[in-house]
Amino acid sequence: MQKTNQVFCTILLPFFFLISTPLFAQKAKITGTIYDARNNETVIGVAVVADSSGLGTVTDVLGKYTLEVSPGKHQLTFSYLGYSSETRMIEAYAGTSQEINIQLKSEQKELKLVTVTGSQYEKEASKEVVSIDVIKKYLVENTNAPDLARAVEKVPGVTVVDGQASIRGGSGYAYGTGSRVQVLVDDMPLLTGDLSEVRWNFVPIENMEQVEVIKGAASSLYGSGAMNGVIHVRTGYAYDKPQTRISIAQGIYNDPPRKELRWWDNFFNPFFTNAFLSHRQKFGKIDLIVGANLIWNTGYLKNGSDQQARVNFKTRWRPSKLKGLSFELAGNAMFQQFGRFFFWKDPNAGAYIPSDGTLSEDTYSYISLDPRISYMGPNGAIHKLRSRYYVVTRYDGENKSTASSNLYWGDYQFQKQFNFGLSLSSGAIGSISNSYSNLYEGKKIVQVFSAAYLQLEQNFKDKVNLLGGARFERNHVFGLPNDPGRPVFRAGLNYQLAKYTNLRINWGQGYRFPSIGERYIDASLSAIKIIPNPKLRPESGWTSEIGIKQGYKFGNFMGSLDFAAFWFEFKDMIEYVFLIREGLIGFEAQNISRARIAGAEISTIADGKVLGIPVRLFGGYTFNYPADLESDTAQRKPSIFLQNLFNSIGKTDSLIGSNSILKYRLRNTARVDLEIDPFKKLMIGGTLTYNSFMERIDSFFDGLNGISQYRQVNKNGVIVFDIRVAYKISDKSTISFIVKNLNNKEYALRPGLLEAPRNFTLQYRLNF
Repeated sequence: MQKTNQVFCTILLPFFFLISTPLFAQKAKITGTIYDARNNETVIGVAVVADSSGLGTVTDVLGKYTLEVSPGKHQLTFSYLGYSSETRMIEAYAGTSQEINIQLKSEQKELKLVTVTGSQYEKEASKEVVSIDVIKKYLVENTNAPDLARAVEKVPGVTVVDGQASIRGGSGYAYGTGSRVQVLVDDMPLLTGDLSEVRWNFVPIENMEQVEVIKGAASSLYGSGAMNGVIHVRTGYAYDKPQTRISIAQGIYNDPPRKELRWWDNFFNPFFTNAFLSHRQKFGKIDLIVGANLIWNTGYLKNGSDQQARVNFKTRWRPSKLKGLSFELAGNAMFQQFGRFFFWKDPNAGAYIPSDGTLSEDTYSYISLDPRISYMGPNGAIHKLRSRYYVVTRYDGENKSTASSNLYWGDYQFQKQFNFGLSLSSGAIGSISNSYSNLYEGKKIVQVFSAAYLQLEQNFKDKVNLLGGARFERNHVFGLPNDPGRPVFRAGLNYQLAKYTNLRINWGQGYRFPSIGERYIDASLSAIKIIPNPKLRPESGWTSEIGIKQGYKFGNFMGSLDFAAFWFEFKDMIEYVFLIREGLIGFEAQNISRARIAGAEISTIADGKVLGIPVRLFGGYTFNYPADLESDTAQRKPSIFLQNLFNSIGKTDSLIGSNSILKYRLRNTARVDLEIDPFKKLMIGGTLTYNSFMERIDSFFDGLNGISQYRQVNKNGVIVFDIRVAYKISDKSTISFIVKNLNNKEYALRPGLLEAPRNFTLQYRLNF
């Protein structure tokens, strides 16, 4: 089997190197399984290192590991987040195999986070060459985040404007089409086949373990949609003991600060209800996870209600007679009805009321099915075959289909961690999407993607990580000229300066193909047209970053402080532009020649005890200067660009109306979440969110429905506070009271759409 895998690698990667049998000759093999000493459950992602040399591996989904070492005496170290490290002295003999099983004991000596998104295998976040933030499960549950969008908004540098994500200013507002941020659920892409947009409610957030956010281009691993970053939701597997979790929340919107905004009567305030269910259980070699979600939101915006029902499952079978082989099947289905609010009638009594002719009431169904097979050979090589079918259908008032997008996606991946510290990930991807819509002039659009990628990472004595990656991808839309394809590359370095200090430097290219919606949507909102542009060119660019992560510890309080400076360059960036053409008034997606974004970010995550009180901290501040090098060509000179950048620091509204910056950006943002347990059964938490003023928008909006006058009066940044209190009734149940927008701040993240006023939520959670 070892020789077979070596031959396979040679065929797959002829342009890189040949793996020869003598390289592994006369090695000794160490195998084993790692268990939790408390409950005897296997532990995934445990680092197994020999002699502090960087020679090592991590345990797989079964808690098993395989390590090949040279003959002689070795010290093995086993370490993982939340457990005390264990060491074993062994003597290895050539050509032999020995089994060493370990039980790890809980003992938090330092705060460690393990991620998979940056390298596609489990690794400590401090060792990554890119900025990665991790949202833990407690932050989603305790704040009653109804969907993924509300969860990721707590990450420093991330904003979600009307459903579209931006990381460090890399994206603006694209009117519901196209995303520069790739969203994944267990490695499966979530962008729709036609609009390349994220359906945030479709994510099975009730089953999540953590959310990982890459900041910066990740196209070499994740393709077109990852030009600005990646948001990866990792769901869990079943435990040895069955577990059921239920969450029910009932909320109500308070009156807005200006009484004239209230369109509802005196005896009724808009309300919302959400319920989540998750169950995990093992049946021998079969794992089963099921989840369900119900949301009923009458909406503070008139005719902006939202109702949805979703069910999902994930199952895994590991046959006893075929060691290392596992089969998985996951599925998700959702039905949703909602009112799409484009912009207000006026900024006074009509601010919560849609402008005439702009409201659309939509009905959608979403279905995904994900079959997967993985195999770990006896030499540690991992083969993964993953596929997805994802269909989104829109219906009219008579339940007739008016649009449908069908995405067929497949991926083969090969991974191997070698004994000399090298990790390899490579693969090939193909996808086909066929879409039709009454907004595409009745056309059926077929789009085909194909790609191959390779990433290598070399570890030197657990001090230095060097990473390099490449990808070649083609995108072809039938009826348009053939795309010749394009290669993209990435490179990075992580160097451990001291025990808890890591320096990272990275550079990566990114690209994005225009979505079908950007090229073909032909629609009207009242007198405003969305004009198709089939001639759109793909976006391209690169991002670079230098950062340092510093661990700290004060008694039993442990955390890390991260500082990063970043620089993004874009070519042919796609932005919607207002224009008047042949009697038409509307917006058209166009290629902006050049754009540049640079800035800095400081963030922290910490956990532990202060004066004996458990404390959890997560947050940071981000500054970016998003230069439009097409409207202000003088900024193409780095000296003028940097001068403008430094002159704008601390001046949050100094560029109002300036053509020097890109539209729909927030230059300064801050997010801080603090949670404490002052008493054994009581938890208190709070969130601070700061967004600076959106200084440049389309000139079209200045004369529309009072938007210009509203912006002149409300041109300062906005701070919003949330608070929460939870009481643990028993070991199995918790009741919480949550207040969002405590200061009842009136604000708009984008023109013509006010955010929610103060609202109250009563939540009950049950675990058994």
